[in-house]
Amino acid sequence: MLFDAPFRLGPFIVDADGRLTPTTPEQFPAFHIAWRGLVVAARLASTGPQGASLALQAVLGRVPSTGRPEAVDTLPRQTAFAALRALPPTLPPGLSVELLADHRILTRGQTQLPLPTSAENLLTELTLFLLRLAPYLDLLAEGVGIEPAGEGAGALGSVNTWPG
Repeated sequence: MLFDAPFRLGPFIVDADGRLTPTTPEQFPAFHIAWRGLVVAARLASTGPQGASLALQAVLGRVPSTGRPEAVDTLPRQTAFAALRALPPTLPPGLSVELLADHRILTRGQTQLPLPTSAENLLTELTLFLLRLAPYLDLLAEGVGIEPAGEGAGALGSVNTWPG
């Protein structure tokens, strides 16, 4: 190995086997990735001395506002709301979806990771989350007309849509 282990790599300490541990127990890393027009927020949090949870969330899109005329290719709002009410029983375990006050559609997922963990484990869990989301993104886009929120949609904050 080119580096003497353990060494610091961003918010992680890398051990001799290449496994990752947060630099301090109080400061677990968080990061964002972009995928299919989504911004996915990921955060590690301690669950004890030997483990961590990986919490993931993404804004899937937004139900059109009543103050805007419907786009020609967009199904009515009632169809979007009905589709959202039907989603929860179809979601895989550990995945949830909710409608926020500003009509953004938020999904959350959480999984457990051992500590130290490998970059492979971290990326595998992130990829599984994204693959679980894929059919719901397709359903929302093709069946309901809701497109991914994109980076400008404030994945973790509110969206300013005025003047619109």
